Amino acid sequence: MSAPPPLAFISYRRADSSASARWLAQTLARSFGARSVFIDTDAIRMADDWATRIADALAAATLLIPVIGPGWLRIDDAAGRRRLDRPGDWVHDEIRHCIDANKRILPLLLSKTAPHARDDLPPAIADLARFQAFELRDDRWEADLSLLLARMVELGFRRVLPEPIRYPCPQQVAVRELSESQVAQALVDLPGWTVVTSDFSPINLRQRTEFHRAYEFASFADAMAFMAAAVPIIGQMKHHPRWLNLWRTVSVWLSTWDIGDRPSQLDVELAHHLDTLRGAYAPAKERRS
Repeated sequence: MSAPPPLAFISYRRADSSASARWLAQTLARSFGARSVFIDTDAIRMADDWATRIADALAAATLLIPVIGPGWLRIDDAAGRRRLDRPGDWVHDEIRHCIDANKRILPLLLSKTAPHARDDLPPAIADLARFQAFELRDDRWEADLSLLLARMVELGFRRVLPEPIRYPCPQQVAVRELSESQVAQALVDLPGWTVVTSDFSPINLRQRTEFHRAYEFASFADAMAFMAAAVPIIGQMKHHPRWLNLWRTVSVWLSTWDIGDRPSQLDVELAHHLDTLRGAYAPAKERRS
């Protein structure tokens, strides 16, 4: 009988790190699947027994991720007592359960939050200080999150894709990532394009930074003809876009996989080729203007 898939339980204080915890949970769900992560705001539904759902998730969890922000240690209750000191406090009990059950714990420190020493913590959860923490820094959030995802893969979490996709192996290429000023100039020369930060790349285990544009056509047939006509150019450049067709719209994302899903001059050149090609398939009212 195969072992159940790993489950990350996210423990957090709403008054301290609600937005960060929820964003983390969404990232983990996209990377490893919705059933790989538990966070109370998403997993507990109306009419559920709150305590039972928490207890079941803790029992199934293979990894506890306490999200610790600057106020996590000091938040008080209505009587002015530190909440973390009280048995029955959700965060206190979640951590105590995982310590007692010898579960793996990965404390996640939000930017500029220092690791807590044993003396800072209530005796029942003082062993939390034994676990090596990981910091998500505001100025390196994306890079740090990529390292976290890679570490979770080492712990048995498996990335999921909506369908099997064969990706090319990154190669040594001569191009470099465009600087901010080069990206800004490219956008001036490429009206209609923007720069976006997209979901994590399964190739590079990091968020993509991409040029993006959505082309609208007069008909579905024109949209398909545009994509077919672009194939020889793409093949000649050996530089492939991410694109999506939905009826009369073709959405295009351009980045260079071989340099970590970052924009390069190759993307600028392909964007110009696509813009030129699109002119042959523009709606009639645009061709007349």
